This record gives sequence, C-alpha cells and structure tokens, in this order.
Amino acid sequence: MSKIFASLALIILFTACEKSVNSGNIPNYSKYPIELNKEWEYNTIFKLEYYDLSGHIDSTEIMDLGNTICKITKLNDSVGNFSKLVLFEEYDVTTPQYIHKMWYLNADSGLYAIVYSNPGSSQIIIPKMNIKSDEDFIKIIMRFGLSPASYEGGKSQNLPGDSIQFYTYPRKVLEYPIRLGSRWVELIDPFYRERFIAKEENVTINGVTYNCFKVESDWNWQLIFNDYINLKSGLVMREFRTDSVAIINENSPDPVGYYRFSSISKLVRETEP
Repeated sequence: MSKIFASLALIILFTACEKSVNSGNIPNYSKYPIELNKEWEYNTIFKLEYYDLSGHIDSTEIMDLGNTICKITKLNDSVGNFSKLVLFEEYDVTTPQYIHKMWYLNADSGLYAIVYSNPGSSQIIIPKMNIKSDEDFIKIIMRFGLSPASYEGGKSQNLPGDSIQFYTYPRKVLEYPIRLGSRWVELIDPFYRERFIAKEENVTINGVTYNCFKVESDWNWQLIFNDYINLKSGLVMREFRTDSVAIINENSPDPVGYYRFSSISKLVRETEP
C-alpha cells in the first residue's frame, strides 16, 4: 500500500514541477551540474572473485571494460509534448558510432529522466543469481550506462537504433536539493526502486578528492547499486556489487561454484564548457 501512495505522490509531484521547471526557490549549487557541452569520461573496472568449496576466495579476475564519454549536448530541447529538456549523450570510446541518448527535466523538485533513445539495452535487465557465465555479468554492467540515470528501466521490447521511447512514468533520478536525509521513489515500472542519501563520503581518484553524497538503492534485487554525486562535478563514481552468485553448468541446474562481483566506474576526466 505504501508503494501505491508513493507512486501517486511521484506522479502528482512531477505534474506540478513540469508546470514550473525553475521557480528560483532551489539554488543551482544544490542541483546536478547542468551546463551545455560539459563532458565527463569514466573508466570501468570489473572484478570477479571465485569461492572455493570452503567458502574462501580462491582466485580473482580483474577486467578493464574501457572508457565511456558522457556529454550534455542540448539545453531547452523538446521531445513530443515535453519541453525544456536537457539531452545527455553517451558512448564507449571504442565504439563512438553507437550513441545512447537520454533526455532529462531539470526541475526544482528533482532531476527526471523522461525519454531515451538507443539505450544500453532494448531489454529490461534484471540480474538473476544463476548467471551462466562471466560474460552475462559484463553485459549487464555495460548496459547500465553512466549518465545520471542508469538504463535498466527501459522498455521491454526490441527497438530500432534511432527509436525514441518515453518512460511510462518519469524517473526521478535525484531529489532536489541534494542533501543528507533525502529519500524518494525513482522507479515504479517495470520494477519499484527507491533511492536515498544517508551519508557523505570522500572519494579520491588520481589524487583528486571529491566530497560526495552517497546515493544508495532500496529495491528487491540482490544487487548493491550506489552513486557518488559531487555538487560541482556530478557523478564521480558508480558501483555495483553482489555476492554468492551461483555458477551454473549448461548441462545441469545445480551450482558448480559461487563467486562475487563488483563493477566500479570512476570519473577520470572532466571538461568544462
């Protein structure tokens, strides 16, 4: 019942904020940094740790999944009946021809993901705890993306590469002002997820220390999903972690072992307009 009320509240709140995108009551320094041509580059490291029969880590495999560029390419864009949208474009450095797009409404009440085109996956990605291979996890991680909103809430259908899709309900990626104690409903459909900020943490990357709000997730997946947001630099780090994942043999449903994995994407370059 509480989820129903939360969902209704999100819809009502979005309708109100769309009418008055920026009233001036929320200072820009407490919002996600939005500037035309602002660009971020992230590196993603994937780590697999295998358990032996006694439950101890037997071996570790670390993979560099490469770098991803994310850039704000338009302000005050219009798609369908929506206006005053901010367009983020994202692509992997090794495949710049494949551009993922997401449009946001940067309102006083929060940052909302409204529309997406050619996302990381055209399928809803729900990690199962009996993945058959390492490659399955890597595909999951690569499909989440590195714009403010991850891609895993997309439509469950095959789409042409240039198709534009609207979320059934706008996704509230961040609540404004960004501050300790905030909690909000991010997703209603195709699954329910809340985000919350309970602490601040310092994240050091290449000798630079960022003071970040740790945006955690409350959902039914057995997957830890955290974002680290700095008010000046935006998304500094995104992490996924899970443990005790069964390794399934193709010829048998019984586990042949277990491992845990983590994927950490870190900001390695930031370009101001």
